[in-house]
Amino acid sequence: MPASQSMEENKKSFSVLTVIITVAATTIIIVLCFLYYYYAVTPIPEPEFLDITENSAKTTEITENPALPELPAELSAEDSTNLIFYISPAILPSETKEGKCLANSAAQPYRQDAWKCAAGNQTYDPCFTAQENKVVCQMNPLIDSAIFLINLTEPLPEPSIPKEIKDNWAWFIEFEDGTYCAPYTGAKPQVQTEEIYYGCKSNVKGQTIVILGELNKGVKWTARKAILLKEGQKTTIKSTEELDVKTVWQ
Repeated sequence: MPASQSMEENKKSFSVLTVIITVAATTIIIVLCFLYYYYAVTPIPEPEFLDITENSAKTTEITENPALPELPAELSAEDSTNLIFYISPAILPSETKEGKCLANSAAQPYRQDAWKCAAGNQTYDPCFTAQENKVVCQMNPLIDSAIFLINLTEPLPEPSIPKEIKDNWAWFIEFEDGTYCAPYTGAKPQVQTEEIYYGCKSNVKGQTIVILGELNKGVKWTARKAILLKEGQKTTIKSTEELDVKTVWQ
């Protein structure tokens, strides 16, 4: 093939390729311009869960945060009964007696360290283990001076307490009006078929006050307090009321 003919064919091939590239480039430029115009002019819609326009069927009303429930106010001393788990004082009393403990306490029968003890001709209940061969007795915890030590002349007996422990029992209680009570340690007396659990010391002279039934345990303990009326040999219930208990000793 002559050289002049070969050069002519190469020129034609180059011209066709140039046209193809030019057309392709022009097409790409036109498409890019169209896309730029479309996205520059057309707004991007919000996702559906953010659609809060007034006329939207899916409008979600935005309100203030719901009110939180009020927390209960802190309980004051007047709102709850003061519970005292009695323990022997760190400094033992100087007053001492010689005696022995006969059995576990009847006033506080649900503690292994509570005892019914005797010194001389007097019985004391409850007394609590203090040190080896010593018990401390304070039947009225409201009186600081009414406390003494018994030096035991015999070893303590083996503890014997009920299998069922009552957590609503107390060996001493005090009401808001100053009345205080202790449990009967022998057979419980009855009045008008009502069983008496505690006998009380009243601030009113000549008035007999007792607690009918057991104590009602709660944040604020209550007790059914009764005033008794004695006429000759007959005792009747004059009045009863459910009262809040100020302090319980267990």
